[in-house]
Amino acid sequence: MTPMKRKQPSAHDVFVGNWKPTKNDTLSKRYPGFGATMNVLYGDLICGQESNDQMNFIISHYQHYLDLMGVGREHSGDYLDCADQVAFNPSSENSDS
Repeated sequence: MTPMKRKQPSAHDVFVGNWKPTKNDTLSKRYPGFGATMNVLYGDLICGQESNDQMNFIISHYQHYLDLMGVGREHSGDYLDCADQVAFNPSSENSDS
């Protein structure tokens, strides 16, 4: 429910639509959607690396659970992946940032 690091939103706020991207976010190709949620949680481990198997695996599980809950994968939303996003929490950055 709370941000993992300063200067980034919480995964919860992104997922439920409370997060509004700043100009810096939009310049970094971070927009509201499941991709930004993955970005908060995984950073550059899966995001900003074009399309990759790890990211696509997470997306497919998300869509599977949408289907199981009766929502349907067609309601996954825009900006489903984080392939082109700059990471909120780059692994090379100090963890106190």
